[in-house]
Amino acid sequence: MKRAWVYAISAVVVVTTVVMLLPHAPSTPEAEITETSTLSALDQKVQEALAIIESQDGNPMQAIFLLREVVEEDPRHRDAQYTLGQFSMMSGQFDKAVERFEIVLQIQPDDAPAAIGLAQAQNNLGDTEGAIQGVQAFLVKYPNTPDASNLQTLLADLQAGTTEAKELQ
Repeated sequence: MKRAWVYAISAVVVVTTVVMLLPHAPSTPEAEITETSTLSALDQKVQEALAIIESQDGNPMQAIFLLREVVEEDPRHRDAQYTLGQFSMMSGQFDKAVERFEIVLQIQPDDAPAAIGLAQAQNNLGDTEGAIQGVQAFLVKYPNTPDASNLQTLLADLQAGTTEAKELQ
């Protein structure tokens, strides 16, 4: 039952992240030209990959290939690494997700969505203690993060799952 909560929270985080990355207002052609010209070529590839996924018309692998091209050229590209981490979570490749989210946290140590993703991936790999320690350490370093309540909920669920597992032994 507790595991279902962790999966539910994982799904909410993934959906919230995708929604946050979506455009919030329709763009005009002029705004689109300005926006595109200010984005780097790598950022444009990430946006193109997200558009493929968002449209649901294209091949998801095409989006993944675009993101991989970005990280080959710039292994420290936060958005590409984070998105690949999310895709790894969705496909059950939790070990790869851990690697991606750790890279994001090296790039941007206060990235709460990456910390949440890392904890969820670790938990799915059976490293609940590592996930708990990671969330606790993150909250100590960044107690005022806007995602503190999400992290506290995740932490409580992880701890409840650990207690439940210990009770079963």
